[in-house]
Amino acid sequence: MIRILKIKEKYPTLTLRATVLPNSGEGKKKVPLSTVGRGTVGRCRWGVGLFLGYLCIFVILSSCQSADKIKLEQYYIGGKEIFEANCANCHQKDGKGLQNLYPPIAGSDYLQNKSQVILAIKYGLTGEIKVNGKVYNQPMPANSHLQNLDIAEVVTYIYNEWGNEQKLTTVEEVEEVLKKK
Repeated sequence: MIRILKIKEKYPTLTLRATVLPNSGEGKKKVPLSTVGRGTVGRCRWGVGLFLGYLCIFVILSSCQSADKIKLEQYYIGGKEIFEANCANCHQKDGKGLQNLYPPIAGSDYLQNKSQVILAIKYGLTGEIKVNGKVYNQPMPANSHLQNLDIAEVVTYIYNEWGNEQKLTTVEEVEEVLKKK
């Protein structure tokens, strides 16, 4: 646990310090958190310097994210890139599709069955499908070149962007669905 013991100002450099208190009671260790440089900001009077010190502490403490949140963001960003390279030509970047040719993904009832979406991405679709009560009959090409991780990322992106979901689709989920086919 880190406790902020004091904010110490040295003119013209502001140094923030924290004390690390280990759970085992081994003693205290002072660790510098951040230093504001010697530019115009560093020469300001103590009021502004103190404000910047508190701002630095706030940024440091609020930027801590869990490993799961970081992984979700990585999948989302990777999935967006894959979507834009492989899917956006027909479904458009905004997920609204192309009128009567290609169905929308945004607000689509087709997203209710994630297994069906995973299979469609990997193996493509032929024949008629009904999306939001409207019939579409354009083939969707297979994306057999995509690895299971790529599919997990693009599904994570689709469901977080347009499927009212705030979670990760794992590689294991994709593998399980693809095994069943």
